[in-house]
Amino acid sequence: MSVTLLVLAFAAGVLSFLSPCIIPMLGVYFSLITGLTVSELKDATLDSALRRRVMKNTFAFVAGFALVFIAAGALAGEFASWLNRWQWLLSLLGGSVVLILALKMLGLFDLPFLSRLHWEPAFFEKIRTKSTRSAWASFVVGLLFAIACSHCIAPTLLTILALAGATQNPLSGMVVMFFFSVGLAIPYTLAGLSFTKVTQVLKRFRSKQVVAERVAGLLMLYIAYILYTNQLTEVTGFLARFMPRLPIGM
Repeated sequence: MSVTLLVLAFAAGVLSFLSPCIIPMLGVYFSLITGLTVSELKDATLDSALRRRVMKNTFAFVAGFALVFIAAGALAGEFASWLNRWQWLLSLLGGSVVLILALKMLGLFDLPFLSRLHWEPAFFEKIRTKSTRSAWASFVVGLLFAIACSHCIAPTLLTILALAGATQNPLSGMVVMFFFSVGLAIPYTLAGLSFTKVTQVLKRFRSKQVVAERVAGLLMLYIAYILYTNQLTEVTGFLARFMPRLPIGM
């Protein structure tokens, strides 16, 4: 079960990349972190130096948002540990929030306030014109993406944060969010390696995006069940076997 939960966190990260407002903005994100236009990114004749810059900036961007998400996992775990005596209430509230988000992803109802939160492409274009095209600038963009654009992946992000908090330990929360971040980072890295091929695949996929949302909804339903039944002790037990000297535990 413990390995399964970490796999679920990873899968949630991958599915987050497939959210309806991430894919349309992919070209803008990469233009922002590389300083290149979408047409330049699609150019198969990019020289090796330029390709190295694209990958370096992509890794920096990924590191930026991963740092924020992992730190959020630590805070969630630490906050929940302070409320240990009300563990049953945390499990109930966390499971209920995840259940609502899961039903939303399954299309049973909508949450309009999540849809209204949106950053216009023009906003990113304005930042791109001021970009230094450096890895440090891309790292900062990754930080801003995690903070300002997390509404795009709010259902899955909040679900995994609830999972991280339910471990009631900052280190366990960090590990859970690390797996989520890796799942989200891999598609971005693949896009950096071959922007044209990835965008072509995603263009064909857009008509089937609802399938990804429904899969994410089912995954979130399972996590709601885990939270309701308080099965997170198995996660920390799994981590403790591999890192026995670290203070991991419920």
